[in-house]
Amino acid sequence: MSSPYGSGTVVDTSFTPVPQECRRILHELATKTPGFTQDEALLDGVDFVGHDLPCIPGPIKSVAFTAVLHAMAGIIGHEILELRGIKTNKKTSINTDQAGLYLASPCTVSIDGADGPDALKAPNILDLSGGAVNSPLVLRSQAIYPTKTPNVWFQLHGSTNPWPVLATMGVDPHAPVKTGDEGYEIIKNQMIKYTARDLEMIMMEHGFAGSIVYSPEDWLKIRPAQILALHPLINYNKVPLSSGMPAPAFTGTSADDKRPLAGTKVLELARIIAAPACGMTLAAMGAEVVRVQTDKLVDFVPAQLSLMAGKAAYKLDINDEEDKKILMDLMSEADVIIQGYRLRSLERRGFGLDVCLEMAAKRGKGIVYLDENCYGPDGYYAERPGWQQVADACAGSSYVMGKAFGYPEGQGILPSLPISDMSTGIMSAVTILSMVRDRARYGGSWHGTASLAAYNAMTLQPWIGLYQPGIVSKIQDRFDFKVWGSDIHVIELYYAIYYAWKNSGKKSGDLIRNEDLFVHFNNSAFGKDLRILAPIVRYDDKASSPHWTNPPVPFCWHKGPKWGGI
Repeated sequence: MSSPYGSGTVVDTSFTPVPQECRRILHELATKTPGFTQDEALLDGVDFVGHDLPCIPGPIKSVAFTAVLHAMAGIIGHEILELRGIKTNKKTSINTDQAGLYLASPCTVSIDGADGPDALKAPNILDLSGGAVNSPLVLRSQAIYPTKTPNVWFQLHGSTNPWPVLATMGVDPHAPVKTGDEGYEIIKNQMIKYTARDLEMIMMEHGFAGSIVYSPEDWLKIRPAQILALHPLINYNKVPLSSGMPAPAFTGTSADDKRPLAGTKVLELARIIAAPACGMTLAAMGAEVVRVQTDKLVDFVPAQLSLMAGKAAYKLDINDEEDKKILMDLMSEADVIIQGYRLRSLERRGFGLDVCLEMAAKRGKGIVYLDENCYGPDGYYAERPGWQQVADACAGSSYVMGKAFGYPEGQGILPSLPISDMSTGIMSAVTILSMVRDRARYGGSWHGTASLAAYNAMTLQPWIGLYQPGIVSKIQDRFDFKVWGSDIHVIELYYAIYYAWKNSGKKSGDLIRNEDLFVHFNNSAFGKDLRILAPIVRYDDKASSPHWTNPPVPFCWHKGPKWGGI
């Protein structure tokens, strides 16, 4: 029997409520994850609670799978606490509705009662958009378009520098365009002049991001996908020749901080969403997270309202010799490095994995290093630029959403939120937690990777399954979600979903008004009352349970940079 969502997809024969489905997926994913515990007390100690239906539109089990990744982080947290000599009851609580809201973290913020886009009017917000989303035309440089190839669409992505992308496609990037619809038509009229293969080659030749909208089956037919599929989702290994370094003691003391990562120094070299979401999770787990970035590169403005929680935020420009020395000093003391730029881009600037491994060897203490990117650690797509929308298109998520909404064959529709971004963030945190645990057990240095496309592809695996069309309709009705088209930008979709949650009220369980899912900070840099989504992982012991000790701050906020600065 053919699937309503196209080739390579498998649809459930019956519906399982989200909390129960999470339990199934957790046990199955645990067996598919090398190094992950098989301790039934830890696995069965996870209590998934929430509504039967997910709070995300479409047939992909994004809420359930993301909730499971948070549960995995919680489980490893218990293991690390035991290594620190802190006894636990091995129980973890995960609210699946909150895991769904997590996928929209930056837009669920309220400041002194202002929410949605109005929250962005708060003081001290550093605008690093660089104009990349400030006109109807450049906004549509991140849309999905038909091509000259019948039934094959293409995800264009202007990235943080949309002007040369548009110019390459024959579009005047400064044309006076008044509406998004007008901008979409102008770009569409150029895109349909090219075959899908032509567009793929143009993007690759110019170093631009973009992808054919593949079905899940067609994605797995091409070599880059096959190479990526050779790796487990939680992908890490001990670095060869590092076994001589002893297992380090945890520096945090139980008297000071009982959270799993207390005393662990994390250096976040990242921007936009996925890797910063990882750092936010590690900060809640107790790590000292130092975020460094330059104010000369575009960043996602709403991210500073939530994804900066628990971090110190410094400005460094590695084109400046003095700043390069400061960064080297920070690296030399770090336990963990999160690298969220394009694979090997920092290496070419003298700050790659090899340099960090040399530092670790000199100090006699291993380092944990994570590369987060779109296409994975190897293969000839590995260094190709990619973003959430590109991963959605290449691995099949956009294709499946198009099918679910009844669009013609091949038309891609963006998933409702930056799901692969936020989910890769928690997936990255699980990978880092695994490496920190294993460094404490076995010593040495550890290297891991996390891939947006790998996350997307995993959620479309047959063993995960997709919701039946009837369930998709029930989800739409529960929240009064509207169907959208291929033209919409993720930021527009962000707030459309947020307002659907907010306005559906008691019909949907009043998720946005459920204070148990949020945390408040008084007298933050942004306002007197900053309300953001609370950490998803919860333990019975409140002292060990993940929480942030300081609120989110604007990009480049602190003076320094240094360890122990806040």
